[in-house]
Amino acid sequence: MERGRVLMLSNSELHTRWKRVSATGIAILLIGALAAGCSVSNAGESARSVKTAQAVKMKMDDKSEIDADVVSSSQVNIVAKVGGDVSELLKKRGDVVQQGEVIMRIDNSDAQRSKEKTELTKQNLQAQIDKTSQDVSTNRSVLKNTVEKLTLTIADLEKSYNNSRNDYDSGLVPKSQMEKLETQLKTARLDLDTAQKQLANIDATDPLASLRIQLDTADVSLRDIDKTIGDFEVKAPISGILTDFNPEAGITIPAGYVAGVIQQQNPIKVHADLTENAMKLVRGKKELPLTVQGSDMKLTGTVIYAADVMSPQSKSYVLELSVPNADMKLKSGMRVKLQVGGDTQQDVVTVPTAGIVKDGNDNYVFVVGSDQTAEKRKVTLGRTVEPNREVLSGVKEGEQVIVSGGQELKDKDKVTVRK
Repeated sequence: MERGRVLMLSNSELHTRWKRVSATGIAILLIGALAAGCSVSNAGESARSVKTAQAVKMKMDDKSEIDADVVSSSQVNIVAKVGGDVSELLKKRGDVVQQGEVIMRIDNSDAQRSKEKTELTKQNLQAQIDKTSQDVSTNRSVLKNTVEKLTLTIADLEKSYNNSRNDYDSGLVPKSQMEKLETQLKTARLDLDTAQKQLANIDATDPLASLRIQLDTADVSLRDIDKTIGDFEVKAPISGILTDFNPEAGITIPAGYVAGVIQQQNPIKVHADLTENAMKLVRGKKELPLTVQGSDMKLTGTVIYAADVMSPQSKSYVLELSVPNADMKLKSGMRVKLQVGGDTQQDVVTVPTAGIVKDGNDNYVFVVGSDQTAEKRKVTLGRTVEPNREVLSGVKEGEQVIVSGGQELKDKDKVTVRK
């Protein structure tokens, strides 16, 4: 009994002690949590030391730089006018080609055979014309001689007939002799009339007309064949860079097949989409200077198109320039900056370039607010005069812009400005 009582008292004491320990542990945890909370709060409230510079007004030239794209002056498809098997490729993609230069050849064996047949036909027709012309000339000569002989013969017969008639009237010759001469005279006159008509018919008609028409047709056919044979050589329609050139030797292509594209690079074109204010600076100018981004290359472009009306799709004005590019330093896809504006100066708000933060495609600065917090402001930037950059919107003159110590700074963070 005594032993059991001792055990029971021990359990009670243990229970009491457990409650005390639990209470003590909870108190300790609460104290620790409060202490940690105070520590985090104090850490969040700790101010970051930064250096600032004022947004100030500066005088800047009334000039602007406008981003523009370099594009080909023209882009022309290379079209095969005839079909057939590709026999030879003389150029490859990326090559510079000149207008009229042969790019590839198509097998022209069938056209060559057709040309040979037509040439043989032409030779045969010419031989027929030569022979017929010779025959006509011979016939004309024979008929002329016949007419001349008959004319002389008739003159003699007429004289003999007249003499015979006189003798007949005198009773010196019989009637039969006179009648014989009369018959001979009539026959000669008929022969002469026939010969004269035949000669006139030769002179009035052209027995070679049909053959000459056939010969002319053969000539036209040959010219057509020669032109077709020329089309088997696919030539560059313009000078430029050969792009998208896809045919391979041995493949069969149809007439009208687009073999590739030539982009004209000299002169090359510069395209820009301008705001209304920028367009005012360009209006009326015939030439504009430009620089290539990332280099010290300076060029001059001639204005070939300046839109009078804003594009409803892009809400901008299209400007296009033509730039000489004999050395091929400019290539399609490059970016350039157009130099526009006048010679006057303007007072503009600027911030140090060191204070500009890039976030994606947008630019920001941190401005120290009246409550000593960093305000993240989106800004629109303009011209550059190192070490400052024009700010078109987002910052006012006199505001304090953080230029140092702003690494990993967030909007509304506490800051302390150091000297």
